[in-house]
Amino acid sequence: MKDIRFAKAALVIAAFLTAAQFAGAQLVLDDFSSGPYFKQLESGSDTNSQSGSMIGGTRSTTFFACPPGPCGLRNQFAQASSIEVRGATKIAPSALIMSSGYKAAPRLDVEYGNPNPLSLNLSASYDRVRVAFDGASEIVNFNILVYSSGGYSQTGCNLSAPAYGQPFSVDFPFAYFTSGADFSDVVLMDFIFQAEGSIGSEDWAVTSFEAIPIGAAAADITCYGLK
Repeated sequence: MKDIRFAKAALVIAAFLTAAQFAGAQLVLDDFSSGPYFKQLESGSDTNSQSGSMIGGTRSTTFFACPPGPCGLRNQFAQASSIEVRGATKIAPSALIMSSGYKAAPRLDVEYGNPNPLSLNLSASYDRVRVAFDGASEIVNFNILVYSSGGYSQTGCNLSAPAYGQPFSVDFPFAYFTSGADFSDVVLMDFIFQAEGSIGSEDWAVTSFEAIPIGAAAADITCYGLK
């Protein structure tokens, strides 16, 4: 009986250690703890590069304050939108934040691997990208593009926050990206946030981009992509 109890205890310990290994083995692409930046625009666009501890050492942001076409057709009230990368405070985590004006419908591209290619092997240990939101107030049209030397792959969803201002996470499995990229040699990643269709504004904060190990527990939401 003692041997059986010992064997069961050993299995429990092994399971706990395995779970802990999965929980701690994610690859943090960016937690926005470095490379602070702020930009506010009523119209036009802004491109900037920030340096720090993010994957590849550089984060490139391209911020469009208006939707395609003349801004005045949509943003009649000339309301400003802003993006900010800010470090943690006593009351809030580090985050990438977008605040959009009424009917402004901005777009943000966040790139890693520009200008220096990443040469990142994601397929060996990971099977998805996870985006952790501190919260969101609107539906966000969200896309990820992954480039390798042989082509690119894409996935995306319209994301609706479960509750205003409440944290949630979204998984983007590699299996639901379109074909084209080689995930064993990723040279560039582009995270795209934008308003979609009749959605006139969006406000959200993202606290991390991560690659999640094979076998780890699922996020709150899974995006099944464009297929």
